[in-house]
Amino acid sequence: MKNDTQKRILYVITKGNFGGAQRYVFELACAAKDAGHTVAVACAPSGLLVEKLHTADIEHIPVPQFQRDIKPLKELAALLTLRKIYTSFKPDTVHLNSSKAGVLGSLIAIVCRVPNRIFTAHGWPFHESRARTWRAMAWIGSYVTALCVHTVIVVTKNDLRPRAMIGIHRKCICIHTAVEAFARKTRLDARAALFSAEVQKQHIDDIWVVSIAELTHNKNICSAIKAIAAHNNTHPQKLFYTIIGVGELQEELTTLVQKLGASSHIHFAGYVSNARTYLAAFDVMVLPSYKEGLPYALLEAGVANLAVVASNVGGISEVIEHDVTGLLCDPTDTRMLQQHLATLTDMAQRQTYGQALHTHVVDYFDLDTMCMETLALY
Repeated sequence: MKNDTQKRILYVITKGNFGGAQRYVFELACAAKDAGHTVAVACAPSGLLVEKLHTADIEHIPVPQFQRDIKPLKELAALLTLRKIYTSFKPDTVHLNSSKAGVLGSLIAIVCRVPNRIFTAHGWPFHESRARTWRAMAWIGSYVTALCVHTVIVVTKNDLRPRAMIGIHRKCICIHTAVEAFARKTRLDARAALFSAEVQKQHIDDIWVVSIAELTHNKNICSAIKAIAAHNNTHPQKLFYTIIGVGELQEELTTLVQKLGASSHIHFAGYVSNARTYLAAFDVMVLPSYKEGLPYALLEAGVANLAVVASNVGGISEVIEHDVTGLLCDPTDTRMLQQHLATLTDMAQRQTYGQALHTHVVDYFDLDTMCMETLALY
């Protein structure tokens, strides 16, 4: 007989890669398993998330129809697959993540009478800089999801009152994304692991800047590239910019770097496993995103004492207080981004911002607290 305190928890998320939402699911799944619950994750058939689930001995249930693009027949097939999963796994709680998984998973959860339905909004998609029709459809999908679940978790206070969603405010609760302390390589070891001796020597006098991001439109890496190139064209103190991550805009961004004549000071590192352990290699992190929830990369930069320049979007301002724990700018203002990067060529400024951010993140964004508050909802 099942103990009343032990639950069957099913996490549902669309993609099987290891972006911020997938990492959130993985950390919660591990915490739930450690707490004695029976846990499974339903997502795409393959990806780094799937590999990590297998390593952690957490059941992975593939949903082959999950993909980023919307195709009616695929969505119908995904609904049928989810119904089979719910019927077989019999979850006490289904915890939905990502827009598509939210809509499809919440509708079928009602049909299958799942007792407890939770959705985490990792930043509302209708805030994205897209066509009006797309944003209207995203709003409808988000509203349907919110109506179909018992609790909506938002990761930033900025998202607590979703636009014009009547009857949803009482369901919303803010539980910030959080990180744990993590081991980091020394600066020498981190640089040696990421770069050849020749590259290190070439940039020994430069300020080392990094972005860790999926190469998509929302991450706005093109603005950082333009700001870095413009700075290096006009300042004797050069910036060496490393982009860690892969994505659909890889070729476009590479072409932009070449067009700007900036290849000597901008490096694409590709995917780097456990990238946060290499943060000591760098002096500054830049997050120029158009849209964010509360990014892990920002919190990890804080743990690592890096100075940060970030866009004033989503929940970033809940971590970065401008000119106190870092510098904020409008994501469309490349000139302001360039000016902030120039400010951080001063070592004293970098150290002041880095230490202030470190203290703030350690004090207010604790992973154990995030997991405890979330598991209490199950």
